[in-house]
Formats: sequence, C-alpha cells, structure tokens
Amino acid sequence: MELEQSILSKDVQCMLNKLKSQATNHAETPKQAVKNKALKMIKKLLVTKESIYDFGMLLANSNDITGEELGSILIAEQFEINPKEVNNTLLILADSDHWEVREWVASACSIILVNHFHEYYQTFYEWTNNESPNVRRAVTVAVKYVSKLKNQEMANQLIDLIEPLLSDQNPYVKKNLGAFAIGDGLLIYYPNQVMERMNDWIKIDDENVRWNIAKIFSSAEGMKYIEDSIELFKVLASDSRPTVKRAMKSTINGLKKRNLEIYSKYFEEGDLTF
Repeated sequence: MELEQSILSKDVQCMLNKLKSQATNHAETPKQAVKNKALKMIKKLLVTKESIYDFGMLLANSNDITGEELGSILIAEQFEINPKEVNNTLLILADSDHWEVREWVASACSIILVNHFHEYYQTFYEWTNNESPNVRRAVTVAVKYVSKLKNQEMANQLIDLIEPLLSDQNPYVKKNLGAFAIGDGLLIYYPNQVMERMNDWIKIDDENVRWNIAKIFSSAEGMKYIEDSIELFKVLASDSRPTVKRAMKSTINGLKKRNLEIYSKYFEEGDLTF
C-alpha cells in the first residue's frame, strides 16, 4: 500500500499527497476519521518512540495543514524525548493562520498536560503572557480538555492557568474563556473550587473580568448556580460599564429561555428585582 510505504520510508510529502486525495470538497484537509486512522498507522508502523517522534517533527515542520495537525499530536505524545523542542514547535503552530491547526495544537497541549502535568505546567503557564491571542487562546481550550479528567488535585492549578486571561481584552480569547473553558469545562468538574474563585474574581474591578464572570453564568452549567450566587450577581448588575451590561443582558435573556422559574423569581424585564 502506497500510504504505508510512504510512512515506512518517512516520505512525508508522499504521505501527505495520499491523504490530500481524500480531502472533502469543502475542506482543505481530510475528514477527522481519515486523519485519526493515519495517526494509528504511523504509530503501528514506526513502532519506536524515537521513530514516531522524528516523523512527527517532519510533519509538524512540513508547512502543510494536515502535516502540522498530525505532527502536533505525535510529538506531544512523545514529549519526553525533547520537551523544549516540542514546546517551541507547538508554540509556533499555536499561532497558525489556519483554525484547524490551532485546534489540534490545543489538543496536543492537553495531551502533554495530562501525561506530564508537573513538568510542563510552568512552561505552558508562560503561554498566557504570549503576545499572540492565538497562543493565549490555546491555553483556554487545553484547560477545558484537561478538566474532563476530574482530577481534584489539578483543580486549582488549572484555574490558575486561565486566571491571568480573565482580563484579556482580545475577543478571540474572551470568546473561549468564560462560557467555554470555565462554564462548560471547569465548573462542571470542579464546581466548589470555581465558585470559591469566582467570589475572589468579582472583587477585581476590571470590565473584562466581570464580562467573563457574567459569561460563565450564561453557560448551561453556570445557570445552575445563579440562585446561589445572587450577591455576586448584584455586583455584576450594578456595573454600568457597557461591556459588562451587554454580557449581563445576554446572560439574563438566556436564563429566561432556559430556566423561566429562576428568571421569574429574580428578574423582571431583564433587571434584578430585590
């Protein structure tokens, strides 16, 4: 089989050409199932960690979308071979112009965090200060993925990872933080730790922090905690800054649609009624 032979001979371009022939008409890359099958084949045929890593680096540096996606996962899985090189490579790919590559890199970072949490944590934390919003956003997505482990020992450190981003002004980062990484991620698996931290965050007089808190409550999971967080909600409702007011309006409208009972009990025409 030509695909198998290209992998065994580490002919990256030949392998990628074969995969491109399976790309869909509306996408630049093959379907997820095809790429997952390719990953399994690479690991089966190349056998050793070193060979898989070397091939992964070739793919990651191929300047090809599919190659960068596959390569990011392969080198993440073999992180221990060369941690610095892996991090530097993923850091570059995290700022890719192509959104699918950025998604795969976020997944790759979550793999490293799961398997090498203490070794990689501080290095990954530095990504929160990166000048690229794409890189900072990768942190939020990776944290959400890792939160599914339900490892209580990781809880506070995972929250620490995203905490610096609460004040981030970039729309791409914000979109993936409050409702997504926290509301649909951390809050589901570590509710006590997140709610405790939110009581600290509400004291921060920053409109982006307040925006994110409001957005946490806009998630399906976050809405479950509104009634127990009315004092916190009062602070949000009293914030006159347009950014916060818009987030609150969106959250309250969502509550009306999803939980009319709680909405009717505490709100009237979108405002708190105490």
